Amino acid sequence: MRRAVIAGAFIAIAFIACIAPHAASAQSFLGFRALGVPVEAVGGRATSLGNLGIGLPLVAVSPTDPAAGARLLAPTITVSMQPSWSDFAMGDQSGTSRTTGFPFIAIGYPVSGTGGTATVSVAGHMEQRWAGERTENIRLGGVDVPVNDRFETNGGTSVARLGYAQPFGERIALGVSVGTYVGRLNQVFDRNLDSLVVGDDVQPYSEEYLWDYSGYTLAAGIALDPHDLVHIAGAVEWSGDLTESPQGETVGAEKSYGIPLRLSAGATGRLTQRLLINTSFVYQDWAGADGYASGVLSANKMSYGVGLEWRAIQQESRSFPLRLGYRSGAPPFRFDAQDPAESVWTAGLGLNLVELDGLPIGWVDLAVERGSRTSLPLDENFWRGTISIGISQF
Repeated sequence: MRRAVIAGAFIAIAFIACIAPHAASAQSFLGFRALGVPVEAVGGRATSLGNLGIGLPLVAVSPTDPAAGARLLAPTITVSMQPSWSDFAMGDQSGTSRTTGFPFIAIGYPVSGTGGTATVSVAGHMEQRWAGERTENIRLGGVDVPVNDRFETNGGTSVARLGYAQPFGERIALGVSVGTYVGRLNQVFDRNLDSLVVGDDVQPYSEEYLWDYSGYTLAAGIALDPHDLVHIAGAVEWSGDLTESPQGETVGAEKSYGIPLRLSAGATGRLTQRLLINTSFVYQDWAGADGYASGVLSANKMSYGVGLEWRAIQQESRSFPLRLGYRSGAPPFRFDAQDPAESVWTAGLGLNLVELDGLPIGWVDLAVERGSRTSLPLDENFWRGTISIGISQF
C-alpha cells in the first residue's frame, strides 16, 4: 500500500512538472492527460490533398476507407512513413522535437471467384511521445536540497484490421473490417538529488510504469460512382472500450476508455481530364466518452479537408500529379481549459512510375504539411513529411 501511495505521489509531481516544465520536448502535448494525439492513418496522396482518409479513387488498401480496395486487379501493398519536426510554446517555456512514425502498412489480395478483395492492415491510432523536466529546491531535514525531476512517456495504440471489399457492378462497392487495438505505453520517472548537499549515501530514485492496451473495432463502408466524373464514399466505425492494463510490477488498476462512433464521408470530382477536386469530413463526438479525467475532452466534433490534384505530366504508362490541400482538425483532448484546434496546409507530388490502363502499378507519393495546434496556453507548430510506397502485381 505504501509503495502505491509513493508511486502515485511521484506521478502527480511529474505531471505537474510537465504542465509548467523547466525543460520539455514532445511530438505533441495535446492529450498528455488522456490517450495522446491522433495518428492520421493515411498515405502520401491523401495527406497532400488535405484528405481525411476517405473518398479518393484508390487502387490501394485504405485502413479508414473499407470499400476502397474493392476493385484491385492484383495483390497490392502500401507502406507509409512520416518524419516530423515540431516546436511548442507554453507561456515563457518553449522547445522543439523531431520524430519519425509509420502511419500504416496495408495489403490487399483479390479473391478469385468472388471478384472481391481481402485486406489486412496495421495502422496508428493514438501516440504519446513527450518528456518534462523540472529543477527546484525541496526541504529535507531542515535543509534546502536541489532536485531534478524528469517524467518521460513513450508509446501509444494501433489497430490491426482484417477486411473484405466487394464490388457490385460498375458503380457500387461495399466493405467491412474487424480490428483489434494493440499497443503499449512506457512511463519513466527519475528524481536526482544534489549529492553535494545530501552526500553520496542518497541514491537517485526511479520508477517505471508499463501499460498494455486492448479492445476491438468494427467498420463498414460504401463507395459509389454515380457518374464517370464523380466518386463518393462513406464509412462508419464502432469501437468497444479501449482497456489499459498494468504490466509487470506496475502499480495501478485496469482502466477503460470509451471510443466514440466515427462517421466519415468524402467525394472526388473530375473538373477536367487532368484536374481533380476532393473534399472529406469526419464527425466524432468525444465529449460524452467515458473513463477520462474531468476537463480533458474537447467539445469539437467535426474535421474537414479539401484539395486539388493536377496531372502535370501524363504519359501513356506513367504520370506525375501535383497536389495542394488544406484541412481543419478537431483533436479530441485538451491541453488545458480551451478546446483544441488544428489547421494544416499541405502539398505533394505523385510519382506513378508504372501505369496500366490509367491504374498505377508502382508508385511513390510524397507530401509535406505545415500545421499548427492550439489549446491555450499551449501553441504547437510542425512540419511533417509523408512518404508512401505502393506496388501492385508483386
